[in-house]
Amino acid sequence: MTASLLRREGLVPLLRDLAETLEVVAPILVDGSAVFATWRGEEPALKADNPLNSPVEFFLPKREVLFRYVQYSGRYTFAEEPPKARLIFGMRPCDLRALEVLDRLFGADIPDHPYLARRRSTVVVVLNCTTPGERCFCASLGSGPAAVGGYDLLLTNLERGYLVEAGSPAGVFILQAHRCHFEEPLPEDLLEKERLLAGAEEELRGRRPALSPEVLKRAIEETDWEVAGSRCLSCGGCSLVCPVCHCFTVIDQGVPDGERLRCRDSCTLAGFSRMTSGANPRPSLGERLRHWYLDKFVYIPEKTGLFGCVGCGRCSRVCLSDVDRWSLLMEGPR
Repeated sequence: MTASLLRREGLVPLLRDLAETLEVVAPILVDGSAVFATWRGEEPALKADNPLNSPVEFFLPKREVLFRYVQYSGRYTFAEEPPKARLIFGMRPCDLRALEVLDRLFGADIPDHPYLARRRSTVVVVLNCTTPGERCFCASLGSGPAAVGGYDLLLTNLERGYLVEAGSPAGVFILQAHRCHFEEPLPEDLLEKERLLAGAEEELRGRRPALSPEVLKRAIEETDWEVAGSRCLSCGGCSLVCPVCHCFTVIDQGVPDGERLRCRDSCTLAGFSRMTSGANPRPSLGERLRHWYLDKFVYIPEKTGLFGCVGCGRCSRVCLSDVDRWSLLMEGPR
């Protein structure tokens, strides 16, 4: 492990240097709320709650052009846009776990080249979560509050500044190439990191117990989904803010020349499972909601060995019916 200390006043100059060769994406304040967006020189909003828009959107956008096609004399030519060289700054451990889940889903069997190309061209800088949000329960699912791997650089917010640890050759290169911004950490800095993360985990564990696949599967089987579905407005907002949800539809736009689009979708919406004939294997909202939970806690774990939920709490924060997804499952009607 390579560790350094970055003074608070050195953060913006470091990002400015990195932005000379990379598109830097960071949480910034927009109308008083933190949003992951292209960084333009402002102070990153690292003390705010985890933004509602997950940085995973920069790997799997809500709308993307897979390729463009041009027809000439009965033949088609195709063109793909190369991915941008990018650095995601301030990603939380829960979103990092979501990336790990998507890596296993999109990297298996038939690889998803657009996703994997963006993944390879992106440097990931993670911020350990020392002050969890009110709706967070990452510790119950083993996805936080501390990142344990998979990052290029890892930051922990300390009293003296940011403890920065390299987790990949790219991370080591950044520390060496920009060493003017860093200094040697003190032993008490490492101890402070451990103390802050232990306190955050204790707080999260006190909110909700650790979950096992067996407990979750039993809860899904025992829930009255028709009653649970009556509380849902079927807006699809939970899926659109979830860093793991990856349902999509593909649209060809333009004849004879045009582009093929991939647009995010949600299995909670009636049209997602409807067939061309009009038949729908999941016609009721309760059935679709049950499928949403099965996908996260049964189907995805069977494929990847990881839960399809990372405990970020975004689905509950955005819900128009103010439904807490945990309560709906664990405390809802039976």
